[in-house]
This record gives sequence, structure tokens and C-alpha cells, in this order.
Amino acid sequence: MATNTSLRFLSSSLRKAPRSIPRSKFAIRSVHQRRALLYPEAAGVGNFLPPEALKTVVQFQDGLLERLNEEVKGTSEENSTVVQTVISTSINREKTLAFNYASLALNNSFFLDNIKPPTVEGGDHEGEISRELHSAITEQYGSTRQLKSSFSAAALGMSTNGWVWFVTDSRGVIGILPTFGPGTLLVRSRQYMAAEQGLSLGDLYVSPGEDGTSSSSPIPKSPLPGVPPSSPASGVSSPISPKPPKDVGPRFFHSSIASQVNFSSAGKSNIYGNVNRNVSKEKLPTILNVGEVLYPLFCVSVHEHAWLSGGYGVWGKEQWLKEFWSVVDWEKASQAYRRAINVKSSLIS
Repeated sequence: MATNTSLRFLSSSLRKAPRSIPRSKFAIRSVHQRRALLYPEAAGVGNFLPPEALKTVVQFQDGLLERLNEEVKGTSEENSTVVQTVISTSINREKTLAFNYASLALNNSFFLDNIKPPTVEGGDHEGEISRELHSAITEQYGSTRQLKSSFSAAALGMSTNGWVWFVTDSRGVIGILPTFGPGTLLVRSRQYMAAEQGLSLGDLYVSPGEDGTSSSSPIPKSPLPGVPPSSPASGVSSPISPKPPKDVGPRFFHSSIASQVNFSSAGKSNIYGNVNRNVSKEKLPTILNVGEVLYPLFCVSVHEHAWLSGGYGVWGKEQWLKEFWSVVDWEKASQAYRRAINVKSSLIS
């Protein structure tokens, strides 16, 4: 009888115990979850990512976040956002796997955020390019056709998985850069600065210094479009990236990048046909004179699963890349470009 009474008392105590413990926001582990897409998943994104292909890319994102959740369980990154995880693990070789998952998820989210289905008539969104961005493209590449060719050539030249980014600096100098594997241009100097805060994976925006750290780079008070890389060469490409030689200036780009990317496509033929040979190369920027801080405007995921699941076959990468231009969100890219070129004037004022 005494035993039954003790059990009832113990059971009652256990039910009441949690009420006496103060709730803490740190008591429950944060779990990263993919936020809803900005467009209907079932319809796909044009011929670039048909429904089955978009489903594959979304599954890739879900898998990255699931593995990230398991990897950071019981660690200091357990309650960190994806961005914070990229920052904290990038300097720790023992946390390479967590870095890889977080960085890939961040890139994939940015990629999906900056595309949208073609128009009702099936057309692209080039008509949404702002006058400012169109002028920069014309002056620095000759035409949007040539820009597409250079961008696609960079992606076609990649023999491994990665990302190709269309970027600008605060002076309006635009360019194309690849990163390989989990390399990213979305983090620099322990900062993530996005034009649209709160969209990437549902993470909350972390203000400069909010995590107890400071940056040596001046950060404007207003949020910036896109995000600058941690190093001009490759962004955050891997934990403990090697430092460039001491005699190399802040605008140094790794030779492997420079050899694969040409900011000018003038005088060359390409997958879109012959290009204008009358563009003056002297007026075109090179990869060595782009600003130290770069702002990604959009990127493309160069992963085989994307074009294979889209029905393009093993050798369908080139045709698949042509379809990319029908879904680029040029309106969003133009808005990001405008805010980027306003950074310099805001810093001066």
C-alpha cells in the first residue's frame, strides 16, 4: 500500500516539476528548417527546373539542413543560425562537416531566392533590368548576350560541383566569380549582409557585433544588397583557408580563379554565337580591379543533380544553362545592384 502511495506521489511530482523550472529560450535546441519557396514548388521553375528537378533541389536543401542539425547537436553551434554556423566553423578544421553543410545550404537558399518562373507568355525577365544595371552590363560586357556567354562559360568550365556568381562592388563594377564545393561569397569579415533579411533559411538577421565580435571593415548602418566574400579569392571556401602572400594587395585574386574567369568576353565566340568585337578592352574591368567587398546579385548552382533530374542528361549542362536566363529574377538583381552602388555614397556622407 505504501508503495502505491509513493508511486502516485512520485508521478504527481513529475507532472508538476516542469512548472517550477523557469523557461529559457536556450532550453530547446534550435532546429534548422527550410522555409517555403517564393513560388509554387509543384509547378517548377520553367524549363530550367521542371517540377521533378525543383523537387530534387529542394530535397538537397532538406538533406543539408537535416545533416547540419545532426552535426551541431550537442555543440556550441547547436542554437546558432546557419550564417553564424558558417562563421564559427570556418576557422575550425574539426568542424569542417558542419561548415560544409551550412555553407552549401546558405548558397542553395540564395540560388533559389533569386530565380522565379518565366512570364505567363513563357518569356524571360530581362525587361525588368534597371537602367543602371543595364548600363553597367553594356559598358563592361558589350551586351546582356555577352554577359550571359561569359557567365555560362564560367559554369561550363567547372569540372566539379560549385557555384557561379554575378557580383558587383560599390563602384558598380560587375563581374563573374566561381566558388567550388562549399565555397561561398555570402560571408565576409564575420558578417552576413543581405538585401532581404530573414529570407535565407528563416534565419534572423544578425547585426554587426551582435554575436560579441567586431569587424575591422567599416559596415554601413543600413543593410546591404547581396553579401561580400571573406576573401576576394574564394569567399569562405574551407575552414582555415591559407592566407595570401604578404606582398599581395587586398584586391588579390587567386590565379586559379583569374585563369577561369574573364570579365570581358569581347572578341570571342560563345554558345550564344559571335559577340561584338568592337568593345574597347581598355574600358572593361579585369578581375584585378574589382573592389575588395563584393555583393552577389545572383548565382547558379552547378551541381549535376540539377540538370540530370531536369531531363537534360549527363551531357545536357550547356542546354540547361541556356534555360537559366529565362528564370533569373532581374528585378531583384537590379534592386540589389542599386543598393550596392549607393553604399559608397552613404559611407562618404
